[in-house]
Amino acid sequence: MLTNEVSLNIYLLAFILGLSVFVGFAFRAKMILKAKAKIEELEREILSNYEIILDLERETLNMESKIQDIKSPVITMKSPNNEVQVTSKKIPNIALRKQLLAKKHLGQSASGL
Repeated sequence: MLTNEVSLNIYLLAFILGLSVFVGFAFRAKMILKAKAKIEELEREILSNYEIILDLERETLNMESKIQDIKSPVITMKSPNNEVQVTSKKIPNIALRKQLLAKKHLGQSASGL
């Protein structure tokens, strides 16, 4: 019969096992440190965004308080009485024209002769 002899050094096996456990923990620790750094960076970004939002809210409140202090936020450029007079001058009175056209068409028939 064939027999294979395998010599196994227990100390070498223990050393390889210990080394692989150490390397595995080192890789995992590096990944955890990377993840923590990314989390801290995102937290800083969120805090800066919150700061910007709070600044904008503060500006909005300041503007709203200024608007409330003003009684009328709309500033009129012209008085409404002047506009009515100006528009009445621009639009011609067409009543006279209608009367003249009606007199002109009274003499004509529907056939246009």
